[in-house]
Amino acid sequence: MRRSLEKRRLDAWIAADADPHGSEYVAERYRARSWLSGFHGSAGTLVVTRTEAGLWVDSRYYLEAESAIAGTGIELFKSGLPGVPDYPKWLADRLIEQRGERSAPERPTVGVCASTTTIARVRKLEGEVSRAEASVVPSDDPLDELWTDRPGLPTAPVVEYPAAFAGESRVQKIARVRDHVRERGAGALILSSLDDIAWLTNLRGGDVAYNPVFLAFLVVTAEEAVLFMDSEKIEPTIAESLAADGFMVAPYRTVREYVANRMPDAAVLLSPDKTAVELRTVLPDSRTVIEETDITTFLKARKNRTELDGMRNAMRIDGAAIVRFLRWLEESVPGGEVTERSAAAKLEQFRSSGENYVGPSFPTISGFGEHGAIVHYSVDEESDVPLGQGVYLVDSGAHYLDGTTDITRTVMLGDRETRVATDFTYVLKAHIALATLRFPIGTAGVQLDTIARAELWRSSRNYGHGTGHGIGCYLNVHEGPQKLTQWFSLSDVPIEPGMITSNEPGLYRAGEYGIRIENLVHTVEEGTGDFGTFYCFETLTLCPIDLKLIDESLLTDSELEWVNAYHARVREELSPMLSANDQQWLEQRTRPLDRSKREANA
Repeated sequence: MRRSLEKRRLDAWIAADADPHGSEYVAERYRARSWLSGFHGSAGTLVVTRTEAGLWVDSRYYLEAESAIAGTGIELFKSGLPGVPDYPKWLADRLIEQRGERSAPERPTVGVCASTTTIARVRKLEGEVSRAEASVVPSDDPLDELWTDRPGLPTAPVVEYPAAFAGESRVQKIARVRDHVRERGAGALILSSLDDIAWLTNLRGGDVAYNPVFLAFLVVTAEEAVLFMDSEKIEPTIAESLAADGFMVAPYRTVREYVANRMPDAAVLLSPDKTAVELRTVLPDSRTVIEETDITTFLKARKNRTELDGMRNAMRIDGAAIVRFLRWLEESVPGGEVTERSAAAKLEQFRSSGENYVGPSFPTISGFGEHGAIVHYSVDEESDVPLGQGVYLVDSGAHYLDGTTDITRTVMLGDRETRVATDFTYVLKAHIALATLRFPIGTAGVQLDTIARAELWRSSRNYGHGTGHGIGCYLNVHEGPQKLTQWFSLSDVPIEPGMITSNEPGLYRAGEYGIRIENLVHTVEEGTGDFGTFYCFETLTLCPIDLKLIDESLLTDSELEWVNAYHARVREELSPMLSANDQQWLEQRTRPLDRSKREANA
């Protein structure tokens, strides 16, 4: 990489796992940071200069990254900790030093991949390194030469997603998109986001692990809709159906030429957060560009009635599978043969028998003891440990044709420990605070994040990740535009009816254990009164919360009532799907909390 920097007359290169579509998860071909550094977490940035290299990760990956880059010469920077500079500041400082050392100072240059770096990212970088008088240079990808066994473009087949599950045809969807394009005074929309394209076209694919999407671009004008994807991925019947619905298929790699030479002579809509800078630069300078979040992102987030019914059905099927798993876990761990990996495999086995099951929605986080404190822990052969007495955290999800799930449960294997129960109960209080909240129209994610987090703050506890994310309907497990986080720039989108969002506060004691309770919630309108319209949440996930870990003395009456009501609903909805033995187990694990016991312990 450093030889490539010298050849290109660059002073630094910024590498991320990024594709041409602004995706969170990418195909293997686009895992540039992973290949260069050896750290394979889903988020992180590598900066390589001619003499130094640094890797920046957030709190989810501190421990994993430290292990991955040990002995490589790459310096680890734990973003968010006091005194830790972000990578633009660090880079600007280094460029200023290097410029001062040159006999004839030249303007420093920072290279990024033009085809995989978004417009928004380039602009932000330009502002951040401006004090070093550095320029950001989007260029071709040096890894095409360096990564000699680099995977090619994925070729997984694309399949139809029936309107019976989608609730709306692609013809109806694109009509709504065209209405928006006209209202904005534009003549075309360039769509790069893979999950948006899958949603709009009612197609699904397998180009990205765990995400049912396919590599494609879509350009929508008043007269045509051009889907840029490799035609060998689609069967003739699908191609014919697309053509009948007004979609033309063109080769994936021809999108650049189309955007440069064949776009209507009118304003163009695109998302700077999802569109690679390469596509922006080939647009004629005379063309008006309107930058905004893709309209499809908002349309997709507000689920229709069919999608909501499907998601509820998927939650029931998923909940029944997890009940079977939890019973198996409780009965099998004392035998000493269950490990983190075998537990994860057994959970998938239980799920795989469910109606409309497709596969996991992300790699299962199966963490026992200290591994549970690694927020995005990924178990492998080397890290795998047996389960025994202690705290076990399992964060998992599945794709069903009618919905996608994401659930975390923390269970105590063996005897209860007082400090664990106290920590767990504070996390439960945070979860209940959000689940029972009523909030006015226009409330943004950053405000809701604080509501949950405040329950932990009261006891000087906290967690380093967001409280919630959107989720797709048989689509990506992480979906925008809404987020519940404490970072204003990421969570200023109002939470609206139809949105499905996770509720997942947690607590992590490094080297000991981790706790997280995650359910998915649906925003519904509660009503309109003297002070306007208010919303609330409908909890969709159905699965017991470990009673052994609840300290009743820390719960208020209303919190205790919520737990009992939630467990009564879990019993009612899941029991008909379970065997007699599983029903009996569920009955015990959802028995009402004893109010007198809580008062006696208070």
